[in-house]
Amino acid sequence: MIDEALVAYNAGRVDGAAGYRDPQIAEDPELGADYRIGLLDGRIAAFHLMAEVRRILGVRGSLFEHPDES
Repeated sequence: MIDEALVAYNAGRVDGAAGYRDPQIAEDPELGADYRIGLLDGRIAAFHLMAEVRRILGVRGSLFEHPDES
């Protein structure tokens, strides 16, 4: 059972980083909670990665305010 929980958590983490949520796994009565925790961790990791990229590039504000301006 612990192996299945770790697999569900990892699947959630990968899906969260990709911005995807599998509703079937998320609602599973046995593994859904592990998947959802992994999903949240993946989304947080993706957020931190994007924040770091923005910091390195010196981006301030929205990237979408004036997308056609150079």
